Amino acid sequence: MGDMPHMLHDLISYIRLNNMVLFVGSKLAHGSGFLFNQLIKPTVTVTMKFKLKPLAILIAAAPLTAFAATELPPVEVTSTKAATVPAGAQELTTEQIKAARAATSDSARLLADFPGVSLFGAGGVSALPIIHGLADDRLRTQVDGMDLIAACPNHMNSPLSYIDPTNVGRVRVYSGVVPVSVGGDSIGGTITVDSPAPVFAQPGEGTITQGEVGGFYRSNGSAYGGNLAATLATRNFSLSYRGSTAQSDNYKAGGDFKPAGLSSTDPKDISTGISHWLEGDTVGSSAYKSQTAYQNDAGTQMVELGVGIQRIPYENYPNQRMDMTQNNSTQFNLHYKGLYDWGTLDARAYHQHVRHEMDFNDDRQFWYMTAPGMPMNTEGKNTGAKLQANIDLTTRDVLKLGAEFQKYRLDDWWPPSGTGGMSPGTFWNINDGQRDRFDLFAEWDAHWTPQWMTQIGVRSDTVRMNAGPVSGYSTQMGVTSQSMTSYGMTAKDAAAFNASDREKTDHNLNFSALARYTPDATQSYEFGFARQARSPNLYERYSWSTWPMAAIMNNFVGDGNGYVGDINLKP
Repeated sequence: MGDMPHMLHDLISYIRLNNMVLFVGSKLAHGSGFLFNQLIKPTVTVTMKFKLKPLAILIAAAPLTAFAATELPPVEVTSTKAATVPAGAQELTTEQIKAARAATSDSARLLADFPGVSLFGAGGVSALPIIHGLADDRLRTQVDGMDLIAACPNHMNSPLSYIDPTNVGRVRVYSGVVPVSVGGDSIGGTITVDSPAPVFAQPGEGTITQGEVGGFYRSNGSAYGGNLAATLATRNFSLSYRGSTAQSDNYKAGGDFKPAGLSSTDPKDISTGISHWLEGDTVGSSAYKSQTAYQNDAGTQMVELGVGIQRIPYENYPNQRMDMTQNNSTQFNLHYKGLYDWGTLDARAYHQHVRHEMDFNDDRQFWYMTAPGMPMNTEGKNTGAKLQANIDLTTRDVLKLGAEFQKYRLDDWWPPSGTGGMSPGTFWNINDGQRDRFDLFAEWDAHWTPQWMTQIGVRSDTVRMNAGPVSGYSTQMGVTSQSMTSYGMTAKDAAAFNASDREKTDHNLNFSALARYTPDATQSYEFGFARQARSPNLYERYSWSTWPMAAIMNNFVGDGNGYVGDINLKP
């Protein structure tokens, strides 16, 4: 079987599965919810036969006269197979994950100690991982098997912001040669984060109950939060709940790095006597509040249905011109994993719907002449599916065949504000953005000896993209003589964009070859070569306005610069 240890050639193993496995679950969060799990475990009978060599037969037949025979009672030994880290991957242990949780509410911070990995600071729960200098969409980031996408021109709602550190059960990073079975549409590496598997009672235990309550307080920023988990389970039934919340004010630096003063001079602040005063050592716009969903991914043969809801009421960004004023996400995740006599079959289908809003929070200037703030809204719909079969060709060779599909839709619009340049209509940054991906891959794993293994794979990615017509706050050309204003620039840019051929299709080829040598349990060496390709995201291809204010808003690297897309950008 694919999940059984390889036997020596003199050992024959017979395995009989008497029952099939079924797992059904659902989950809710936002500080409350439930998880329903049902599992019918398999009965596995293993019969082992040894081929006796002639010498062994002679020894067995020889008379033993020196000692009397001693009859020993039968000994039953049970054990679980030791988990192995896949080729090309690094993995955090459970102890390392638990130790890192105490210091952060941002799951991306759990990656900080991986070789080759650094972090790009953003909001309090939304840091962006970097692998060898490549970040964000240049990496493939999966949460419980779902390819989540940041639906924001500043990429505030990064994939890892959808899982709280207290809900993380496993973290893997592929920072070198990435196998094609976990790569695709990325050039920097792959990060996979999974939540803990459900708990079931062992034979003879009856009904078990488990619970966990956690809380934290950090003096810097007066950060506080908590998590709650409860489980009621039998051998084939498990009912679980997980929820978490985190909140923080602005944190303080090691010393004064700026003059103390008001964060803004809004008329509403002066008239009400409310002043947003920031001390010299206070990092403005670093406060946040987050309530994250429980995610679940079990590791046995099962069918799993998960439903998750996340609410982030606000998250401020000291490195961006905007703050997140709301992020609501709903996820559905259907997963099947089956064990067959030829190997394993893994299938997944998921959907995520995100509503995201940005504007200016308390630490920023809210009124600009007649404009009260600058609302920016996005809506993203992400649907995906994956099918992978691991076929046991021999006790040495495993062939992995897979297909993936992802359908992504994005609308990014900025409602009018006031009576000046951000009016009278809606600014359509991206209208009906479409990005569909179709992938096929094949990968061959060979375990030549206990020390040596090789892996060779090839992957084909097809990416189809398109976007609808756009418009600025005003569609009138030449309303003002100032060519650098919204009216003067967006009308011209929008006309050029709408007249262009926006439908694009990319065909990308990926392959990898890897060899791993493990002389003992304390060391391993990997050698490999890979080709990886990635197509642009929707903002890199379809953000269209050269008006400085709009270009600066299309910035997911937090460097203060403005960015404009290129429809003809190559992979």
